[in-house]
Amino acid sequence: MPRVLTSMTLCLGLAGVWMAACSGSSPGTTGAGTAGAGAGSSGSAGTSGGGAAGATAGDTGGGQAGTTPGGAAGAPGTAGSTTTGSAGAPGTAGAAGGAATGTAGMTGTAGAAAGTAGAGGTDPGDTPPSRPLNITAVVGMHSHANSAVDTRAKSIGKLAVLLGVSSGGYSSWLGKRGYHEAWTSFAECDAPNLGAGRDAVGTCRLGEWATIEKNITATIVSNAAAYPTEDWGYFLNTDGKTVRWSDVAFTGVSHGATTAELIGRIGVRVWRVVSCAGPRDDTCGKGTGTAPFDPNNPPYDPNCPPAQIASWLDQPSLTPMDRFYGLAGTTDVEYGDIMFNMHYTKYPGVPTQWNVPNPVLTGQNQFYSTEGGHLDFLNAANTPINTDAVLNLAFAIPLENQNPTF
Repeated sequence: MPRVLTSMTLCLGLAGVWMAACSGSSPGTTGAGTAGAGAGSSGSAGTSGGGAAGATAGDTGGGQAGTTPGGAAGAPGTAGSTTTGSAGAPGTAGAAGGAATGTAGMTGTAGAAAGTAGAGGTDPGDTPPSRPLNITAVVGMHSHANSAVDTRAKSIGKLAVLLGVSSGGYSSWLGKRGYHEAWTSFAECDAPNLGAGRDAVGTCRLGEWATIEKNITATIVSNAAAYPTEDWGYFLNTDGKTVRWSDVAFTGVSHGATTAELIGRIGVRVWRVVSCAGPRDDTCGKGTGTAPFDPNNPPYDPNCPPAQIASWLDQPSLTPMDRFYGLAGTTDVEYGDIMFNMHYTKYPGVPTQWNVPNPVLTGQNQFYSTEGGHLDFLNAANTPINTDAVLNLAFAIPLENQNPTF
């Protein structure tokens, strides 16, 4: 069912985000066999070593050998499975002979959440993790001040930094799909403020980034120490004091959408930038637009003078451009400005409408919808059809994480 349209809700989520152990507590005790004058009765099966859900293998629950000759050991139970954590398998029957039955194997202990690292942060220019992700926290929602991780989801080893407009918050959409999340507030610049010159808004937004960097770093360092089983330390460099941004996605809405783009362009190399109802920092648009997008009559001035374009948009991007994504609505009065920004900064692909049946999204980074307007497409209660498909692409959600049932 559609979700109630809300404009300017927080575009949350963000980065990169995995679970561990079911161990059987001990083997079955020895079942003492008494000698038989004739053929001994058969040893009965060792009972199962049932482990609760967990990530690593449970100990075997095998029945042990009877003490007299001829009573072979009950075979060991198999290990509990990884990730989903199935029970330890039952011990097999004791062999026929003069032995009494082996006793039951002990049950495995409850397991923790499983975690395996995602694939990002490995391209040339990225800072790869120094070790695998290792989440051993119990399965469930783990919420803290300005951060959260839901270990019911299979972690993808990414951290999402949620900026909202100028104050972020938790995104259940991202949390249920395997991201760790952190968010912060910052003083909002006057934007695009081109009357103050082409450099003014970029300089101001760099001040926003300084605040964001400081606050997010403090959150991740603190969480790494306080909640080691959630493995926030995976997103730190080896010094334990700075964030490894190569596995971090920045996302924001409206003003925050443009700040997210600036961070990825001239602030630091990141994993993803996903902008809702943005990015902007130009006044080259013609207002609202229509569908389909007509490249011969775009909703902006393709020959827009430099005075109407913030100078930071001319700077080379620290983050590869195929990691930037933008979502805009044609009924947004800033639609033309947004589409100009993506055109000017060379987002890959062509403007692509997603709220139509069977849209071809692969290879595209510039998206528009005829519904929604100036909307937080990540967190709004009611979004256009196929919005999840666009977000799955933009945030690189693995197929197995795309349809959570919790």
